[in-house]
Amino acid sequence: MMRKSYSTAKKTIAAISAAACLTGLAACGEDSKTDANGKPIVTVQIIKRSPMIAVSKMKYAKDLEKACDCTIEWREASENAWSQQKTASLAASEVADLTIWGYSNQDLAKYPLFEDLSDDLDKMPNVQEYFKESEASRRFATDLDGHIWQIPSNAGNSPAALAGGQFMRINKTWLDKLGLEVPRTWDELTNVLEAFKTQDPNGNGEADEIPFSPHALGTTGFGWYDSFLLLNSTGITTQFFSTGTQGLYSKDGKVGNFMQTDNFRRVIEYYHALVEKGLIPQSAMTKDDSTWSGEVGGDTARVGVSFGWEVSDFGKNIDQYITMRVPKETADMPDSEVTWEAPVADVYNGAAVSANAKNKDAVFKIINTMLDPDMTIEGYYGDMGTYVTKEGENKYSVPEKTFADTSVTYGLADRTLAWMRPDFTVGGPGMASSERAIKAAEVYAPDQKNIGEGDTIPQWVTPSSDDQTTISNINTPLFSYAMPVIAKWISQGGLDDASWNEFQQNLKTLQIDDVVKIYQKWVDTYAKQN
Repeated sequence: MMRKSYSTAKKTIAAISAAACLTGLAACGEDSKTDANGKPIVTVQIIKRSPMIAVSKMKYAKDLEKACDCTIEWREASENAWSQQKTASLAASEVADLTIWGYSNQDLAKYPLFEDLSDDLDKMPNVQEYFKESEASRRFATDLDGHIWQIPSNAGNSPAALAGGQFMRINKTWLDKLGLEVPRTWDELTNVLEAFKTQDPNGNGEADEIPFSPHALGTTGFGWYDSFLLLNSTGITTQFFSTGTQGLYSKDGKVGNFMQTDNFRRVIEYYHALVEKGLIPQSAMTKDDSTWSGEVGGDTARVGVSFGWEVSDFGKNIDQYITMRVPKETADMPDSEVTWEAPVADVYNGAAVSANAKNKDAVFKIINTMLDPDMTIEGYYGDMGTYVTKEGENKYSVPEKTFADTSVTYGLADRTLAWMRPDFTVGGPGMASSERAIKAAEVYAPDQKNIGEGDTIPQWVTPSSDDQTTISNINTPLFSYAMPVIAKWISQGGLDDASWNEFQQNLKTLQIDDVVKIYQKWVDTYAKQN
């Protein structure tokens, strides 16, 4: 209720200010934020990936200005710089008129700086249609009191949605050369990795193969392409796309933290056994991403198995790799117990409007225009007619040149506000990676069928601002303690009953159970919401 009162107060203040302008009681030229031609000025904050060209050079920027009949002042921040800029701007209560992708639901719930858009939807017909057609997007956007603090993006049936963005890859060329099959159990995986290590599968006469190259373990929690995707081998469905970063999972509607499970211990022990055998580098849990990328993307194939994004990481050796299902923990384990990263509605942070924006009607026009079909596509891939071509109604083609040079991208991709409608068809030679990923995601369909109702935490579950603060205050020391211990166990060993029991007691002392209880409360609360 406090947030609604704040938003209402802002509108009241704006109305009083406008009245003051009309009666000559205030100097309102600066407040009106207009350019020399009298057009409204709107500041738009975007967060860009490093290869992206300046948004001001995109046709997209000019098309948006034409639609809103306004002047857009673009503010660009790199992903690396944004986290610090975001913290500073929120603390200073200074945010752009419109921010795309930059704020999570947790940010928006915590800071009373943003417009409640629930009573502005009549000015954005595309948003109304969007929410009517996409329940996941509407629920992601709407809090339990009916407030809408952002219009989220929806990437539709993307590869990230189908496989949670997570893939386990294996060198099929090596398997074929050694007469081996794709492993279906942990024991079979170990045998395959040993063959990769000792039988020179890349044929260069050097013992340079890295049988299994996982990404480094995070320092503040778990994440994308995480080694603990192997928990799916044991029957725990991971959600590293969302709440799994905190170790949270759900089984039959009951929330837990997988760090407290014996499944987690068994995965650690298995990984350490691989390290002891020289099948995973001892430095794997701490090496930086550039080192990992060099290993998987070199001229000669060196890596046998890894987690990542379909098979694109392998560069010129891409044709040697396939996506594999996660192997079962044991041969006698029923197939029905194996699972995989949960498929998701690919809904994520979108457009948030400052409560202090002077030209809100122009902002609403920008948001509405971004959700036009052609503008969604243009914002995502680049200039219409150059980097993407319209072939028919909701049918588009992306040429090879759009992604030929990996050092530059011509659109905002998932950093724009987008609604990829279910009937969109986007093809062409430039879509090879996405088409590979969509096909690769089919590998996981049998295991994802084992995900039962209540085995995931819905994306739209958002704890209150106070609870978010509590969670943050708990998680910071919790993971500062836990992650180095886990990394050491994998790389150096030392996990026994005594150390495990000490670990569990310390997790409890650091209030891990309180986070689980908070999420259980909100999962139950959202389950009652229509």
